[in-house]
Amino acid sequence: MEFKTIEEAFLELKGQKTIVTAMAAAEPQAFFSQLHRLLPENDCEKVVYCANPTEDYPCFTDLSLPLRFVVMFLTSRIRKNQGINIHYCPQHLSSWAGHLIKRHPIDVFWGVCTTPDERGFVSLGPGACYESELRRHASKVILEVNPELPMTFGDTHVHVSKVDAFIEHPRELPTCPRAKPSDVDRKIASYVAELVPNGATIQLGIGSIPNAIGEALSNHKNLGVHTEMINDTMMDLYLGGQVDGSKKSLWPGKIVGAFAYGTKELYQFIDQNPIVELQPASVVNDPYRIGRNFRMHSINTAVEVDITGQVCSESIGHMELSGVGGASETHVGAQRSEGGRGIIAMQSRTRRGDSKIVVSLKEGAKVSISRNDVDTIVTEYGVAELAGRSVLERVQALIKIAHPEHREALESEAKRLAYL
Repeated sequence: MEFKTIEEAFLELKGQKTIVTAMAAAEPQAFFSQLHRLLPENDCEKVVYCANPTEDYPCFTDLSLPLRFVVMFLTSRIRKNQGINIHYCPQHLSSWAGHLIKRHPIDVFWGVCTTPDERGFVSLGPGACYESELRRHASKVILEVNPELPMTFGDTHVHVSKVDAFIEHPRELPTCPRAKPSDVDRKIASYVAELVPNGATIQLGIGSIPNAIGEALSNHKNLGVHTEMINDTMMDLYLGGQVDGSKKSLWPGKIVGAFAYGTKELYQFIDQNPIVELQPASVVNDPYRIGRNFRMHSINTAVEVDITGQVCSESIGHMELSGVGGASETHVGAQRSEGGRGIIAMQSRTRRGDSKIVVSLKEGAKVSISRNDVDTIVTEYGVAELAGRSVLERVQALIKIAHPEHREALESEAKRLAYL
C-alpha cells in the first residue's frame, strides 16, 4: 500500500486526459480543492467527469485552467458556469458508467475510501453509483483515505493491490441537511401515503416533499427500500419499524441503493450496517430489475407538468437545474411491478405563484418523463391517474388538481386548443 503526498498524486495526472471522480458524500475533496493549484503545467487538456459537486471549488471558476468538466448531475454550486467550462451530459442514471466505458478510455479514477481492514480491503463508502464500475476500467486509481468515511456493504470493496496511490485526507463528509416540510408538502404526502400499500417497496427522492412522505408513512408496515439514493427518510422509516424489507422480492430484508447522501446521522447509520446494500446504478436503476420488486412505488417530484402528461423535472425552460437522474427509469420500472405505481408528487404552484400544471411546457423545457410513460400525478389538491387515459381525461384530471386560481385559465386554453 503506497501513500503519496497530494503533490505527488497530482503528478500521476501528467499526460492523462480523462479523469472520473466519485460523487456526493464520496466526493474527493482533496482533488477538487487542489486541482486549480496542482494541475501539472504545460500538460494536455483534461476532461473531468463528475456528478452533483457539493462545493463551489476554485477549479470550477478558473477559466485559465486547461480543463473541461462534464457533469452528470448539476447543482447550484456550478450552474452559473454551465456552457463555459461546465457541460451537462443528459443520460439515465443507470447508463452513466456504461456510456463512459463505451465512449472513452478512463485514464484515472479518483475517489475516497476507508482505512484498510486487516485483510487489505478498503470500502468506497457511501458511493457505488458508478464508482465501482469505472474504478475497474481505469488505468490508474487514486483514493483519498478518510477515516470519517462509513464502511459499507455491497459493490464497494477494493483490495489495496488494485490502487495506484493513496492520499491521507481526513475530512468531514459533505452533508445534505434535512429539508423541513411545509403544510402543503404534508397535504401532498397524505395523498401519496394513501396510494402506498403495506408491504410496498419504495423509492424516494430528496427534499421537503419526500421528507413529508416519510412522516405520512409512519403507520405503514413491512415496507421495503429499493432506491437510487438512500437518505435520512429511509433511515427514519427503518428505525421507526415501518421498513423491514420482509415483502421484497429482490434483496429481501435489505435497504438497497446506489449511494447515500444526507446527514452525519445517516452516515453513522450505514457504517458497518449489513442491512444496507450499495450496488451500481446500472443494477439498482435498471427498470427491469425495479419491476421485479413486489408493489414497487417510485415517488419523484417535478418542475412542471403539461395538461397531456409530459413531465419536466430537470430544467426551467432552457436553463438546466439538475438532471434527469433516475426519475424516468424508476417511474417506468415501478409500473412493471406487480401492484406497482409511478408517482410524481409536487406542489401545484411555484413560490412565485405560477401554476406548475401548464398548457405547454416552457420553451426549451426538457421532457424527463414522456406522456406515454406517465402514471400518477399528485398535488395538494388530489390525485390524477393518467396511465391508460385519453388526452381529454388527462386534461380534466390535471385541471382538477391544479391550484383553484389557475383552473379557469387552464380550462379556457384547453378548449381553445381542442383538448376539451
